[in-house]
Amino acid sequence: MSRTAKRSKKRLRPTKYVSRRRPRRSCRAKLLKPPCSRITRPRVKQGRPSRTILPGATHCFTEHTYVGAETSSSTSALPAQDTSSLSLYTYGIVNRGKNPALVQIQISPNAVDYAVDSQEVIAGGQTKALVPQRFLRYTRLAIQSVEPDQPTRLDVYFQAQRMP
Repeated sequence: MSRTAKRSKKRLRPTKYVSRRRPRRSCRAKLLKPPCSRITRPRVKQGRPSRTILPGATHCFTEHTYVGAETSSSTSALPAQDTSSLSLYTYGIVNRGKNPALVQIQISPNAVDYAVDSQEVIAGGQTKALVPQRFLRYTRLAIQSVEPDQPTRLDVYFQAQRMP
């Protein structure tokens, strides 16, 4: 059958006035969608790393890095994190110096009044992971030199995950 014959057959059908376009989403539908609706999983393919998106997953990963934080004889605090919507969070601390450092996890209900949740001494060249034992809305890390006049340098990694 030739092309013109096929076209003429198509024209013989009754015309339906139905739009074949997909309906547009409203702006409201976009706003209601959670901000972290997909996660990525590393995947190695022919020697090159790539990312595969897993549809429907609702995990979300967050990270804040504080590289080269200097300790002193007085306690100094890193910026507070709002942990109210996070399911799991951890502070990873790497002591890049030779001297030990005292590290405290502090929690607060209002970002003004802080209480010590836990504390740990991290020796020079050591890496530790600290997790708060109690929950309040705000969490921060306070650092201090164990010995006066023996500062050290810390790399601090705050990593968190949100789950449904």
